Amino acid sequence: MKKIDASWVHANVHPRKLDGHKKSFGHVLVIAGSNGKAGASILCARAALHSGCGMVTAFIPQEAVEPLLGESPEIMYIVNKEIAEIDLSQFDAIAIGPGLGLSDVANDTVYYLLAHYNGPIVIDADALTLLAFNLTPIKENHILTPHPGEFSRLQGFEYIPAQRELQALTFVRDHPVNLVLKGAPSIFVTSQGEAMVNTTGNDGMATAGSGDVLTGMIASLCAQGYAPHIAAPLGVYLHGMAGDIAIKKISKSSLVASDLIRFIGEVRLID
Repeated sequence: MKKIDASWVHANVHPRKLDGHKKSFGHVLVIAGSNGKAGASILCARAALHSGCGMVTAFIPQEAVEPLLGESPEIMYIVNKEIAEIDLSQFDAIAIGPGLGLSDVANDTVYYLLAHYNGPIVIDADALTLLAFNLTPIKENHILTPHPGEFSRLQGFEYIPAQRELQALTFVRDHPVNLVLKGAPSIFVTSQGEAMVNTTGNDGMATAGSGDVLTGMIASLCAQGYAPHIAAPLGVYLHGMAGDIAIKKISKSSLVASDLIRFIGEVRLID
């Protein structure tokens, strides 16, 4: 299986435009969070912002607004609206799912988005659970980022660790989509059925919110113009590298998801 390593990254990263402005680096919409799960939306939105895109708008619950602005006043936000009231055409990529919940409103939001937005979408967490009921709307420019439990629900039968590569390939054959199957190590399969394995990351990253950070990072890369089949493995590699840098300075046991965001800035591979 091809490796997602430093050589692959250097071959696929494009330099930032020296004359670029915030719009040329892309605008991400993060649809995340619900009552009691505001933190997931904040992690996802902040990770997107710190991964190189020019603008982030967070579609979040009211309770997330104050802590979001306290951490990142640069992030715009939307509250108390229906998804149909938002002009989706202004966004270059969308991330949906972290902490979204499983309500009827969340379900309607997921399927409305899939039907009405044609750009790249990173689908994670609760959005994956809702998507498992009907996989028909997924497209080749969508990126699914399940952990093993979510993947089991998506494929409709038991996840078997020893067969994870085969199961991932089989899923993409039946449902052409970009798939990040999270684990140690994470596997990525393009919508065309090419499998890759990541070479960064550590067990300190097995902590709540780590996946929310990854979702924001991948969406940010999509918004910057990376095709989904490049943005996903690039995001996985950078996410793992942030974790590897982090444990040089703090212990694995103390590592939390917000630390990953703090160390994204030390990766410096996408400048």
